[in-house]
Amino acid sequence: MRRHTFKRYFFVFRKMFLRTYHPSFTATNISDIGSSLQIFSVMTAFTSIISLLFVDSLVRTKEASFWIAFFRISSLGICFFVYLFGKKRVKLYQRHIYGITSLVLIGLILLYIPMMVYDKPNHAYYLFGSAIVIASASILLWIEPFRILLLSTLYIAVFIPLHLNFSRIQGFDRFVFYQDVLIVSFLLAFGFVANLLINYWRFEEYRVKARLRITVGKLLRINQKIEDLSRVDSMTELFNRRHLLEQFDLYKKRSNREGFIIGLVILDLDRLKAINDKYGHKQGDLAIQAFAKTVKSRTRITDIAARIGGDEFCLLVSPIDREGLQVLAESIREKLERLQIPIHNQPGESLTLTVSIGATLFRPEDDPSFDELYHKIDTALYTSKNEGRNRITLIES
Repeated sequence: MRRHTFKRYFFVFRKMFLRTYHPSFTATNISDIGSSLQIFSVMTAFTSIISLLFVDSLVRTKEASFWIAFFRISSLGICFFVYLFGKKRVKLYQRHIYGITSLVLIGLILLYIPMMVYDKPNHAYYLFGSAIVIASASILLWIEPFRILLLSTLYIAVFIPLHLNFSRIQGFDRFVFYQDVLIVSFLLAFGFVANLLINYWRFEEYRVKARLRITVGKLLRINQKIEDLSRVDSMTELFNRRHLLEQFDLYKKRSNREGFIIGLVILDLDRLKAINDKYGHKQGDLAIQAFAKTVKSRTRITDIAARIGGDEFCLLVSPIDREGLQVLAESIREKLERLQIPIHNQPGESLTLTVSIGATLFRPEDDPSFDELYHKIDTALYTSKNEGRNRITLIES
């Protein structure tokens, strides 16, 4: 139990503290990251300008004033380039955004070292100011918690010894020294905790949105699958009557727009009832499936092959002419006539199947309904049946 609890807390600790930003997380929030960097650079530049005009004016020696002004202007230059990075979002910045941000922050902090050395009267100002920069960066900038911790550790390792040395030179006052260290530690801790909470919130929001996108994607795929299934005949994997009617209207519109001729074909299997009565409905289903494969093998990807009844099928083909429609229908009839369909309960035995076909063409200037065409083709189909089956009857619309 204790081991499980330890693993659980370690997992939570690692998730909140040791993780780095995922590339997709960065890409999703690149606009906000750039805006935060611009805000931070403007605030830091404004602080440097105020310090240059007021705080640094109290420096007594010309040499110290020159170097402090130099470092202030250097920090302004860094802020200016950082602002441009955030505004332009150049590819180099986007690829190494957190590394560049961390280096910029370290550079700004390290600029306080020479100012602490040259401007001893304002020593505490630079000590607290550098800590405030880290705290504000922890809140404003998109930096991982472990980077903030490393930066805070570096700060303590550099600035506290400098402050201790300065305190000894000025006359060590233990109360003042520990008070300054306490204030700095509070600022660093406040920034770190704020960064931890803000990043946890950012990651939680990101994960919720990511899970939502995944769920929505799954639902869309499921809906699409359901939509596809609602348009496909499950036995033959051909389209059903509903899809055929929808495509018929679309084909007519394309025909009017592009000026091509459309062919409509009705195919009815011969003597399927006799096969069902003799060999069973399973054999009838096998015959229908074999015919569906034959139809698929003879149609183009732009054609619509649909099953509209038990043993009745329909083809919607375009663009096509009378000769092409005749060749298509004849190729289906001939291939089915030669096809040997195995009998499921009689190994080694097979049967043949034929089809009667009625077909017609209609042109862009025509505007027939599907029922009107179907009635005409149905008449042609029965002509094929009455003339001995296994034949094609082509009529004009």
